[in-house]
Amino acid sequence: ASKLTSLHMVSAVRDWGVKNLIDDVVKLAGPRGSVWAIGAQNAGKSTLINAIGKHVTGKLPHITEAPVPGTTLGIIRLEGVLPGNTKLFDTPGLLHPQNLAMRLTREEQKLVEISKELKPRTYRIKVGHTVHIAGLLRLDVEELSVDSVYVTVWASPHLPLHMGKTENADRMLVDHFGHQLQPPIGENRVEELGRWVRREFHVCGKSWDSSSVDIAVAGVGWFAIGIRGEAKLSAWTYDGVEVVMRNALLPHRAQLFEVAGFTVSKIVAEADKSSNRSKKPKKGEKPSCC
Repeated sequence: ASKLTSLHMVSAVRDWGVKNLIDDVVKLAGPRGSVWAIGAQNAGKSTLINAIGKHVTGKLPHITEAPVPGTTLGIIRLEGVLPGNTKLFDTPGLLHPQNLAMRLTREEQKLVEISKELKPRTYRIKVGHTVHIAGLLRLDVEELSVDSVYVTVWASPHLPLHMGKTENADRMLVDHFGHQLQPPIGENRVEELGRWVRREFHVCGKSWDSSSVDIAVAGVGWFAIGIRGEAKLSAWTYDGVEVVMRNALLPHRAQLFEVAGFTVSKIVAEADKSSNRSKKPKKGEKPSCC
């Protein structure tokens, strides 16, 4: 089995950690070695390669980055990106069947993709309440050893949220998925994405001031949980999608809390209005009875 040699935290957008990554890669590969960029679709390999090229040459090459994510075709040998005679090869993104974004249409992916710095959206929630991230993910607060828990959503700002009573959560799927809660876009897509399944998590935290753990869904985002006590939580998403609990990646929360009800982005609101208008019969037409 391959051994992990090193791990680097980098930002291709802000150029954080890129120099250290380049130095490490060149040292490992040697002056005439080969480097292969391998990763999941939409992981940002091509964007990182462009950042490396800019750092080495001083110019932004736009070598392989495409307007549609996941469209690197075949293995591409890239000249002059790494220093000296070190060769770099870019490879097509690997399919990740447990990644929810891989199941979405291109229009739906646009709502999920993160193109700006993430900002936290935080709720203070009591037992018996639920938070939805679009029609993709739901978190139920089932049991608490304390009065309430802080739930912070880290996901694309284009994804609408809803917080309400858990007893009404099943009606949300029937009445609002595909409309106010997009993606999925349209009622037919809700059925196409598959069965809605529950996973149970037991959380223990030691601070109200920062999140202790994340409940993350591959390809969408995560709920960060802040609690000084214990909680029993349930995460719902589509069957086969990976859901994991981990230490909190970003421990801070929003200064102003979200309120109960819908928080809908302008993009989704306009799409929902257009959908409703298209369903209304035109003037002089009789509505369909079947």
